[in-house]
Parts: sequence; C-alpha cells; structure tokens
Amino acid sequence: MSKNSTTLMELNGQTVIEDDVSPSLVDEVYQKLLLRIIRSELPDGTELKSTQLAREIGVSRTPVVQALARLQADGIVIQQKNHRAVVREGAENWLVEIHELRVLLEPSAAAMAAQNIPETELVRLQSLAAEVKSCQQLYENGDQSSKHLQTWGAASRSFDYALHLTIAEHCGNLPISEAIHKCWSYKRVSYSAMGETPEIMTRGLYDHTLLLDSLKNRDSETASAAMTMHLRNAARMRPDRLIV
Repeated sequence: MSKNSTTLMELNGQTVIEDDVSPSLVDEVYQKLLLRIIRSELPDGTELKSTQLAREIGVSRTPVVQALARLQADGIVIQQKNHRAVVREGAENWLVEIHELRVLLEPSAAAMAAQNIPETELVRLQSLAAEVKSCQQLYENGDQSSKHLQTWGAASRSFDYALHLTIAEHCGNLPISEAIHKCWSYKRVSYSAMGETPEIMTRGLYDHTLLLDSLKNRDSETASAAMTMHLRNAARMRPDRLIV
C-alpha cells in the first residue's frame, strides 16, 4: 500500500482514516503496542482502550486508534462483536511466527535471486559489507566506545536490510517478494527491542558475507543453504526467545 493512500477501517465502532496523522507517529505507537504485546505486558484477551493507551503513551487518541487498526489488520488484535479490540491468543509469539515464515520464504528467494541480481546491486552490497567490516576491525583494534558501537550498529542494520530486501526484489517472484517485504516491516520492532551486541553483529557479518559471496558466484544451492544457516543462527543468538 502506498504511504499516501487512504484506508478506511472499522475499530471500536469508529471509521478510521489511516492518513489523518503523521505515519511516523502511528508507526511509533504501533511498535510500542506490539512490543508490549510480545513482552506479555498486554497479554492475550486484554481489552485495548484507545483513551487509556493514549494517556499511558503520552499521545492523542487518534494515532492510537490508527495503530490499533493496523494491529487488527495484521491479526495481532481482534475485534469482538461489541466492537472492543482485544489482544488475540498467542499474539506474544508474533515475531517468532514471522521469523518462521522467513525461514520458509527467504532460502528459496536467495536461490532464485542468485541468478537475477544485477552486478550493480552486488557492488552496492559489497560496499555496505565493507563498511560493516571496517567497523568490526576498529572495534577489535580497541575502539569500543558507545559512539563507535552505535556507528557499527547502524552500518550493520543498513547492510542487513539492504541484503535481504535486495534478494526479495530480485527473486523473480512477486508474491514471495511482497511477503518478504511484509515480514521485514516488523524488523524495526526487533531492533528497537534488542540492542545489537558485538557478538551478534560479528556473527551476522560472517553469515551475510557467505550469503553475498554465493550471490556473486551465481550459486543458487549455496545461497539457499547460506540463508537457512543465517536465519537459524539469528534465532539462536537472541537472548529473548520472543524477539527475533
């Protein structure tokens, strides 16, 4: 859906027009609510009252209503017959379920993309990988300041997004590409919930480098295997089993 499009949704008996307020504010509220659900601060069956949530978050009611509408559209929140929004059963597993979907989609996408990604995109990805590697080396050479860790984290996230979404864009299958993009729309929540440690970033770079090398070599079988390994490693290295 285009950022400029207007979507009408029904929530708590009210028609919601999604572009009434700044998307960034709605995104922020959406992420905060989703994190509270994942952390079981809003357990399944909890009624979500927009006025109360707005007061707790410190925003007006409108972005909360719109964020709840998005959560409902995703299936994280359900609407009862009395128009009350409640957290669906098992919603705390949302990010884990999204990761499980990625395990099904992304290895196949990587295999297909190995035959399709343009050389210009591979060069761009190599440049991003080099930036992350440079940050890692500076850390290993003694620059372990919080400022440098932030720089390393930003470079690591940029490469992470670019590699996975470039694979999605060039896999040659539009439904798979769109499904992967939808999965990655939740990655911001993971990053905001869990800081990237040097161990996680180092392992991530190693996995991503193997994956990128397989794409450069146009090796579909290795690309699929590298993606599978990477996604399994990502799940294992997260200290909180509900944040992937």
